[in-house]
Amino acid sequence: MALEIYRKKRQFGVTPEPRGRGRAGRAAGSRFVIQKHAARRLHYDLRLELDGVMKSWAVTRGPSLDPADKRLAVHVEDHPIEYNTFEGTIPQGEYGGGTVMIWDRGRWIPEGDPHKGYAKGHLTFDLDGEKLHGRWHLVRMRGRPNERNENWLLIKGKDEAARAGVDAETLPGAADSVASGRTMEEIAAGKGKKRVWHSNRKADGSKPQSQRALREQLRAEAPAQSARRTAATGTRHAAADADAAAPRAQARADAKPRTRSAATAPARKAGAAAASRRAGLPEFVPPSLATLRTGAPTGPDWLHEIKLDGYRLQARLDRGNVRLLTRNRQDWTHRFPPIAKAVAALPAQSALLDGELVVADERGISSFSLLQTALKEGRNDRFVYWAFDLLHLDGRDLTGEPLLARKAALEKLLAGTARDGVIRYADHFEGEGPTIAKHAKEMTLEGIVSKRRDAPYRSGRSDNFIKVKFHNDDEFVVAGFAPSAAMTDAIGALIVAYHDNGELRYAGRVGTGYTRETAHDLWQLLSKRRVERPPLVVPKTERRKDVTWVKPDVVVSVDFRGVTHDGLLRQASYKGLREDKPAREVVRQDPADPPPGPAAAGNGATGKTATKTATKAATGKPAPARRAASGSGTTMAASKSAPARSVDEQAQVSNVKLTHAGRVYWPDVGITKEDLAEYYVSLWDWMAPHIVGRPLTLVRCPEGIEGEHFYQKHIPANIKNSPLRRVVGGKDHDVIAVESPDDLVALVQSGALEIHIRGSRLDALEACDRIVFDFDPGEGLGWNDIVAAARETRERLKRQKLESFVKLSGGKGVHVVVPIEDAAWNTTKNFARDIALGMAADSPDQYVVKMTKSLRPGKIYIDYLRNSRDATAIAPYSTRARPGAPVAAPVSWQQLGRTTAANEFTVLNLKKHFRGDPWRDIGKVRQRLPEK
Repeated sequence: MALEIYRKKRQFGVTPEPRGRGRAGRAAGSRFVIQKHAARRLHYDLRLELDGVMKSWAVTRGPSLDPADKRLAVHVEDHPIEYNTFEGTIPQGEYGGGTVMIWDRGRWIPEGDPHKGYAKGHLTFDLDGEKLHGRWHLVRMRGRPNERNENWLLIKGKDEAARAGVDAETLPGAADSVASGRTMEEIAAGKGKKRVWHSNRKADGSKPQSQRALREQLRAEAPAQSARRTAATGTRHAAADADAAAPRAQARADAKPRTRSAATAPARKAGAAAASRRAGLPEFVPPSLATLRTGAPTGPDWLHEIKLDGYRLQARLDRGNVRLLTRNRQDWTHRFPPIAKAVAALPAQSALLDGELVVADERGISSFSLLQTALKEGRNDRFVYWAFDLLHLDGRDLTGEPLLARKAALEKLLAGTARDGVIRYADHFEGEGPTIAKHAKEMTLEGIVSKRRDAPYRSGRSDNFIKVKFHNDDEFVVAGFAPSAAMTDAIGALIVAYHDNGELRYAGRVGTGYTRETAHDLWQLLSKRRVERPPLVVPKTERRKDVTWVKPDVVVSVDFRGVTHDGLLRQASYKGLREDKPAREVVRQDPADPPPGPAAAGNGATGKTATKTATKAATGKPAPARRAASGSGTTMAASKSAPARSVDEQAQVSNVKLTHAGRVYWPDVGITKEDLAEYYVSLWDWMAPHIVGRPLTLVRCPEGIEGEHFYQKHIPANIKNSPLRRVVGGKDHDVIAVESPDDLVALVQSGALEIHIRGSRLDALEACDRIVFDFDPGEGLGWNDIVAAARETRERLKRQKLESFVKLSGGKGVHVVVPIEDAAWNTTKNFARDIALGMAADSPDQYVVKMTKSLRPGKIYIDYLRNSRDATAIAPYSTRARPGAPVAAPVSWQQLGRTTAANEFTVLNLKKHFRGDPWRDIGKVRQRLPEK
C-alpha cells in the first residue's frame, strides 16, 4: 500500500491528522505505535515502521497477552511516520471520525527479513514498548471470495511476557495515553494536555513514587527532631513573606553572640532593610557552587536538601519574558518550553530563580541518563524544574538575605503551582546531617546538599554550601576518542582528562555506557574537533595509534568505581554530555572533611583520618593518596567497598592473595585484577555448573588486553602441587580444572582473561555431553540476522525433539548449545555438520559452512567444528580479552530478541540486568541424539 490511499481518504483542511512527507520506500527505523481509536467501533491500530511508512492493522479488541487468544487484525492503508505522534479528535463525518490516543509506543524487532515475512503473510517480532513486551506474531488468514478486507491474526508469543486468563487483559496503565497520561474522555474534551505518563505504573494502576513522595518518606523515616514540618499538622514554617522571615533569620546571622530574644524590633527591621534592597533585575548571577565533603555537617546551623542529578538553570522572569540560563550563561529557553511557560505564569513581574532541571525514573529519583534520553527524543513532557533558591523578586535583591528567608519567599511564590507540575519547590530538612544522609543513602538517592541557613547567596564555591555524594560520578573533559571495533563512524572509548593548576591531566578511558546511537552521535560531534597533536601529556600506557585527538572543549559525565594509584579511572561508564558546563571549570578538587562538629556517620563517606586508620588496620599499610576531580565535585577516590590500590599492592579475594591487585587488565574501562576476581566470586554459583569438572583452556594476558596473549591447556611441569592440575588418563596426562571459587581467583592471579571449556567432562573425555553451534556474521550483516539464525537452529533442533540454549559470545556472534547424554565424538560432529549443511543448502544466500573468508561477506558462518574432542568454546560468564570487558552471557530465548549485540553484557553491567542464571535448568535436561 502507499500513502496515496491514505491521503485520498482524508480532507487535510478539516482533519488534524498529518499529511506526511512522502518518505515511503526509503530505508527507515524500527518504531511501532498502537493507537486506541474510538471511531464508529472502538479498536486499536497497530502500526509497524517499514520502508519509510507505518504498516497498519486495526485490531478489533486490542492486543491480548494470552497466546491462546487470537485477535482479528484487519490490514488497512499505510500511514505516514508523522502519524506516530498524532493524538486528538478526528471530526465526526470524516474518515475514521472519533478520538485517537497514543496507547503504546516503542521499538519492534523483526525475526529475520521483515519484507519476506510480510510478503509471506507471517511476521514474527519482538515489541519493546512502554506497555507491551516480548514476542508477537501477525499471521495472514486465507482470503474468502469477494472479501474486501485482508484479515490477519495478532497472536502473543509464548514467553515471559505472556499471561493467561483474566491476567491477560490486565495491562499497566491500560486506560492512559503513554504520550500525555490522559484518558480517552480527557482527550475528547481537550483536557489535561500536561499530564505525564509513567511507564512503570503498577498493575493496579497506581503511580510510582514521585520526588515529593520520596521527600515525605525521608521526612517520616528521619527522627522527629529532623523533620521541619508535616502535612498532617498543616504547619507552615515562615509562611509569611520574606519581610517577616528575614529579620528573625538576620538576627541569628549576626556575628555578635546574642540570642534572637535580645534583638529589638527596630534592629530586625534595619537588618531586613539592609539585606533586601531595591535593585534592577540582573541579566545573570554566577551560581553558588557546592564544596565536596566526605561527610555531612551536624548542628542546627544547617539545612539539608536532596541532591539532584540534572542541569543547573537560572529561570529569569522579566514582565512576562522568560529566559532559562545554564551555569555558563547559555540560553536554553527554546529547549524547555513547558518550563518557560510555567515560569511566565508565576504571580510576579520579575524574578530570578535558581534550581535544577531533571527527569525522574520510575522511583521518582532524578536520572541524568534519562534526562539525556528525553532531550534526544524531544520528550518535553518529562522535564521538571526544582527551584531551591530565589535571588530577585519584583525589584528586590534578595541575595543578601539569609537562605531561610529566601526559601520562604520562594515557597510563597510557588504556592499556586500544581503539586506535580513542571516547576516545584525543593523542600529541605532540619536536623543532623549524617542522619539525613543515612536515610537518603538507604533510599538510593544521589546524595544530599547542606546549606547554612543564615548565609547570604554568594557566587562561586564556598563553605556555606557543601555536598556529599553516595556514588562516584563526575565531569571530565574529552581529549580524544578511539573508534569502535564493531561499528563504523562510531566511538569505542573516550580519552578523558581534568584541569589541574591550569594544565590538562590524563584521567583514563571511558569504554562503556554507550548505545549504538550515542556512539554514532559522539563520533559526529568529536570528529569535527580533530587536532593533530594531543592536548595533554599522554602516559606511556595509553595506546596512541588508534586515538583521534580533539579540541578539549566537550564535557561529559562519567560513572566510575574509583581510581587506581596512578589516578586513572576504574570501571568508567559514560552517562551523558554536560553541555551546561564549560571545560575550564572541570578541575581537580580534593574532598574535605565535614565541618567541625560530631563525627559524620551513615552517609557512605568517612573523614580522611578514619579512612587512613581503617586502611592501615586492614592492610598494614598507609592509605594511598586520594584524588578527586570537581565539576559535580565527586571524589575520584575509590569507594569504601573498593579502595584504590597501587599496581604493586596485595589484596585478598576469597581465600587467595592477589599480587599486583591494582594492575589494570582493561584500560579502556579501568577494570583491575582485583575487580575481575571479585566479579568471578560474585558469580561462582552461576558459573560452577558450567565449568567445574571440565577441562579448561585459558587465554592469559598477564599485562592486560593490550599486552601479550597466549593459550594454556596444561600446568607447566616445573610447578609442583598446583591445585589447578588434574591428572587424567589417555593422551592428555593432565589438564587444567577448577573446583572452587579459590581456584577461579587463582586463574585471575595468573592473568587468565578468557576461560574456554570442552564439551566433555573430566571423567569421560571420550564422550560429548554438550554440542555447540557457533554463528559468526560476515561483513554487512546486522544483529537481527544473527538472532534469526539462532532461532532457525532452535526450530530445526525442536523438530529433532531436542531442547537448546543460547549464549552471547561476547565477541560478534552467538552460540546455540545442546545438552545431550554422552555420545561418541564422531556421532556428535556428524550431527552438528548435518544441521549446518541443511541450513546452508536451504538458504545458500544466508549461510556458509566453509571457513574460507572470501565466501563469508554477507553471510553467516556456521562453525560446527567445535564439536570435536579437543575443541573448546568460551565458558558461560567468562570475560573476553577485548575492549570493554565483555562477557559471554547466557540468555533465555525470550531475552535474545531484546539484545542488541554479542558484547552487550560486560563485567560492569551484567549483574544489573540478570536476576539469576538463565541456564540454571540446563543440567536437568535429559535427551539423546536421534538415531539415523
